[in-house]
Amino acid sequence: MLDNKKERQIEEITFILLNQLIAQYDANIHGLLKLKAQVKKFVTEEKPVQLLLPAFPCKTNNLDKVYSHTPDLGEYLVLRKFVKAIRDIQAIYEPGITFYIFSDYHTFSDYIAVDLEHHYEYSDHLRNMVERMNCSDSLKIVNFEHFPEFDDLEDYEYFRGLKDKFGEPGYEENFAELKLRDNKMNSTYLGLKKFMNQDQCHVLAELSTKKRRLRLAEIAKGMMVQGRALDNFLNKKFPDCIRLSIHQHAMVGKKYSLYLFDERAFKTPWHCAMMFDAATGQFTADTRQSHFGRGGVLVPVTYENRSWCYIRLSAKNPEDEQLLSQVKAVLYREKFGLMLISEDASCPVSAIAHQDLQNLIKEFGTVVLRGFKAFAEPNDLEHWYGQRGALVPWKFGYTHMITPVEGHQGKPSSSADSQEALPMHWDLLCPPPYMGIDQERYQYEDFTPNEFALYCHRNEPVDAEIHGLNLTTDTALAALRIHGREREQLRNTVLRYSTRESYFGGDSKSYPLLMTCPWTGQDTIRWWEMWDDRDHAGALQPNYSAIEKSDDYDDMNALEDRMLEICMDPVVCFRHQFSNGDLVLLNNHTTIHARTAFEGYREMWRIQLQPDSVNSPWQPHNLVELEQAS
Repeated sequence: MLDNKKERQIEEITFILLNQLIAQYDANIHGLLKLKAQVKKFVTEEKPVQLLLPAFPCKTNNLDKVYSHTPDLGEYLVLRKFVKAIRDIQAIYEPGITFYIFSDYHTFSDYIAVDLEHHYEYSDHLRNMVERMNCSDSLKIVNFEHFPEFDDLEDYEYFRGLKDKFGEPGYEENFAELKLRDNKMNSTYLGLKKFMNQDQCHVLAELSTKKRRLRLAEIAKGMMVQGRALDNFLNKKFPDCIRLSIHQHAMVGKKYSLYLFDERAFKTPWHCAMMFDAATGQFTADTRQSHFGRGGVLVPVTYENRSWCYIRLSAKNPEDEQLLSQVKAVLYREKFGLMLISEDASCPVSAIAHQDLQNLIKEFGTVVLRGFKAFAEPNDLEHWYGQRGALVPWKFGYTHMITPVEGHQGKPSSSADSQEALPMHWDLLCPPPYMGIDQERYQYEDFTPNEFALYCHRNEPVDAEIHGLNLTTDTALAALRIHGREREQLRNTVLRYSTRESYFGGDSKSYPLLMTCPWTGQDTIRWWEMWDDRDHAGALQPNYSAIEKSDDYDDMNALEDRMLEICMDPVVCFRHQFSNGDLVLLNNHTTIHARTAFEGYREMWRIQLQPDSVNSPWQPHNLVELEQAS
């Protein structure tokens, strides 16, 4: 008899698997009961939940479908989805989870015409992705080379060795007869012939029609024979694992199908290229060629000098379409820090639709527009940005002009106006008293802007390599990289922040260290770097942190050191040096940002959009009450 805690864990783990991974295709009650029984076995024995997915062999050789032989945003999105499920299970079940991806390249290597070296490079990149998500201990990519049964073979012999060691007796010899007696088997055979005819079209093009038919028949049969041998091997080596599949299976308790992407379709990143439609804010997985000819402007995106994905931008008219066709795109990180570079200096930022920009900011965290037509005056920037929504009003106006002039715009002296470094923070975390923002009345999402803009009007650092760098952290990825138990400890820890009177404010405010982003639904870290005498003696604008509530932390300095470790890791934090005319748009919920100290001269303009909340402090009914109270 299990106690209530374990019964609850079984229910919650099963829910996570069904909600985040399993497709539930043609499900019945027996499939659900079998899944719960498998989960129950792990929980009863207090062992990690084990999942097994044969997948991720290599990229297809068909460049009509994919960019290259290396993983791209498609693989990254799928692995990130897996890590999210792993973290959620870790959060509720101490033994955690081990998710095995068995790369099945060698199973079919003789039929897919992909070099062995391409497979290895593909797998190495996958492991690097998992490592950068800090999940290698739970998400393991394995192959035949990791098992002693294949120690006596060279890697190019694994294909034959699998059939010799684990092949189904009589299956290959009696294949034709078995196929005629089994509708499902025959359907699988015909489906494989059709798929491989399309996937291997460039390889098969050199053959005559007759030889192509014979080769396709050989491939389809061979893949089914090898697939049966792989099943036998996996059943022996992973007997207790919950078996997942990229193929369509009824959920009856044998193999559990999963959709790799958010789209409810059986697509794989090794046969697709990813495209982000900025107008809709949605990713689409499809063949590379299929993304063309659907309207708008298709912009190739590179990451680390590799083709990574496409972005489709809207074009309001032929003139904008022509201007946007000269835009290039690069990413600082796998899915964070997008830079759009215009090769035509006459192209205004207004050529990019506001809806497109909003979705890009929401998805990629930070969007840098470089090489576009410059804004001459702050009013020009306000006019353009104000088309997106109402701007946050300060006593000095909508635009904060950050220059080395002391007392500029009538504000008290602030490190933002000096050449001092700035700590990691998010905008409007400690609003000034005159805004009347009381946390007993207003929630985080009521007064925190979804996004804000930084425009570089002039930047002349003495040393551009170190002076005045903008540091930006992807706090959604930072949250994902944390073990699930620690994630929940941070979620349940509230810090109170305070600072001396300045244009930032002076009223103390309290926030949990981790929360659910009200805009994207992701977990995100909310942290203001402590800037006191411990590490920043004599700072013009110090700020202080104190633990207000926590069951797990009681040493603020130790906690601060841990947050520095989490948020300043180069995996999640990138550095950007402004060029004159750079416009940087930041998701204020999934980023925090800072600045290194500098020498020289710079002038920055900053504007924030009001949050879209019925209870925003800048809603007319709340402004009236604030005026009456003051």
